[in-house]
Amino acid sequence: MELSLARRAESLRQSEIRSMTSRSVARGGVNLSQGLCDLPTPEVVKAAACAAITDDNNTYAPLNGKRRLRELIAEKLKWFNGIQADPEKEITVASGATGAYTCALLALLDSGDRVLNFEPFYGYHVNLIRLLGFEPVFFRLEQPGWKIDLDGLEKKLAEGVRAVVINTPANPSGKVFTREELAAVGELCQKYGIWIITDEIYEHITFGGRRHVSIASLPGMFSRTVTVAGFSKTLAMTGWRLGWASGPARVIEKMSLISDLLYICAPHPLQEGVARALPRLDKSYYEGLAGKYEAKRRLLAEALADAGFCVLPLEGTYFLLADYSEVYGNLKSKQAMERLFEEKGVASVPAASFYSAGYDRTWLRFCFALEDSELERAAGLLRG
Repeated sequence: MELSLARRAESLRQSEIRSMTSRSVARGGVNLSQGLCDLPTPEVVKAAACAAITDDNNTYAPLNGKRRLRELIAEKLKWFNGIQADPEKEITVASGATGAYTCALLALLDSGDRVLNFEPFYGYHVNLIRLLGFEPVFFRLEQPGWKIDLDGLEKKLAEGVRAVVINTPANPSGKVFTREELAAVGELCQKYGIWIITDEIYEHITFGGRRHVSIASLPGMFSRTVTVAGFSKTLAMTGWRLGWASGPARVIEKMSLISDLLYICAPHPLQEGVARALPRLDKSYYEGLAGKYEAKRRLLAEALADAGFCVLPLEGTYFLLADYSEVYGNLKSKQAMERLFEEKGVASVPAASFYSAGYDRTWLRFCFALEDSELERAAGLLRG
């Protein structure tokens, strides 16, 4: 008799994003599907990491991360996010923002607990909730503006939700939650005794005058919020797997212990390298990110428009959504993704990947965190 796998693993399938990346490489196409961010890591960071390796930072790091790195994260939280966090007790370094998010789920939730996700959602958020034995529930935001129906949200929260996941700036919608929206969501979470996990990995990439706001900086919110972020997008080092979280000391303590069990530690020499390099990156580096990505966004958006797509308004992240209905009619988004790849060699992600229960829209998601030469190649293929 063939032995069965765990039920949690039986339904796992390679995501459309990973699949399109592999297919794009095999074909020699342009991969605008996965957020690989193939831009170069700053030279000062690479040099510091190489020196840290040469200096034999080879042992396990502390389970909550190197103290100097936590101190630097605390400084950044203070000047950029408006959050006062004790680097010893209220900050932990993890194996990527995804690792920090996983530890937050495990620290805050019991089996079967319900977790609310705004949709369109980031697939890893929802899939990890399912894999770990929790129940995702969904609250849909619609265009124009991805506005939150607070009455509808309250009804959903009152049905026994244990935690809310906020992603701002949001992948794939590009929504940047306003201070007023976050305050209203926070008030409802206080009313119903709900934890907040906020993924702010794209915090420095906002457009059109939008300013990133951390919900943990609002009155009364730090005590019920785990803020997750990392260096992957800010320093173009998605493969280095350096993330972090801040929150109440009792939560961070448990997250650090869980991280130790799952991963032991984030890579020690890379922690040391980033800790050495961060003081040499002034605020102008972070302030320049949005301008750099805005130029890339414009390059891709103009090419998509020329090809007949309608690009949705974008407030943040390095992804954009584009409506293909003028090009492919009412095809399902997965079919449209296949048509675009077959005809143009450009890989994208279908809208259906970001919704629950078979819901779909005539949208594809495109990543523009690529070198200009590769974006220009994509533009040529789209227009050709």
